[in-house]
Amino acid sequence: MKARPTALRQVLRGSVVAIATAGVLAVSGCSTADTAAIVDGQRITEQEAQEASRQILAAQPDSGITTSSAVASLVMAGFINTVANDAGKGLSDSAARTAIQTIQDPAPSTLELVKASLAFNQMTSEEQSRAVTLAQKADITINPRYGTFDPQKISFDPSTPNWIKPAPAEAPAPAATPQG
Repeated sequence: MKARPTALRQVLRGSVVAIATAGVLAVSGCSTADTAAIVDGQRITEQEAQEASRQILAAQPDSGITTSSAVASLVMAGFINTVANDAGKGLSDSAARTAIQTIQDPAPSTLELVKASLAFNQMTSEEQSRAVTLAQKADITINPRYGTFDPQKISFDPSTPNWIKPAPAEAPAPAATPQG
């Protein structure tokens, strides 16, 4: 039985869309659906960022960490931990576990964030600048879902999907007038 021409066109059209989508994702640097960021070829997964965010938020509800901020923190954690290790101020996983005893079985991404946070507080301003310089020189791609990265300013700007519109400003209530 021969395929009808319209059915064949639909199948081909679907294949072309799939290939085009894969091409766009590959060009953007996030070719795997679970990729939150890529830093010098090292992938940070959405699952890692979500788990770190969930664990830290459970241990410190006032931290305000979100998955997006966890992605940004994980991007920077690698540079901070590298500089801290080079300066003899790096922390071990066991030291990080001690700092977050309230988290049962912390994920590796959670440990990385804790180590970076503790190390950053011990670093000199020169060492902190070195971490920033490493980040500026790195090849960093952020999944647009988690925002954008400006390497010159080392700033992470959250994503604002185009379907989210800012709420209109409310008109001030009319002033009450005394009744006559």
